Amino acid sequence: MGLYATTTSISELLPFYLVGNTSTSDTAGVNIFSRHVDRTEGVVNSYMAARYSLPFVATTIPVIIRAITEDIASWMSIRGTTMQNSDLGRERSQAFDRAWDDLKAIRDGALKLTITDGSELATRTTRYLTSTDYTHVFNLDDPDSWAVDEDQVDDIAGDR
Repeated sequence: MGLYATTTSISELLPFYLVGNTSTSDTAGVNIFSRHVDRTEGVVNSYMAARYSLPFVATTIPVIIRAITEDIASWMSIRGTTMQNSDLGRERSQAFDRAWDDLKAIRDGALKLTITDGSELATRTTRYLTSTDYTHVFNLDDPDSWAVDEDQVDDIAGDR
């Protein structure tokens, strides 16, 4: 069972998918849901790690992250079944597309994450090394000036 979505929440989005329509009556169906919830949470975490510190604390998981995970995991659960060609399948496919768009918007900073009280979730403060605004030290001077200073060569030889 995942942190953002559960087999029960996927079952609610996909009524009549499970035999008996409960998470206790269809072990194979529940295993499919569980596998896709885990896979989806891995993808969501990969996108979120670019902007937010992970893991999210269970009490402050943004509702949109739960919704994105449920929408993607539910579509992944039915993508290889005949259910994908039904009205529910088309609805889940549209929700999947919206979820991917939202996930990209969050990653890019166009969509901010908030928790249930409406406060914005703090973004990651760690800076990563990039080539932006970085001046390479190579090719700054004339290659004829690249020779090693003789005093330095003597100092190095003397230290050995």
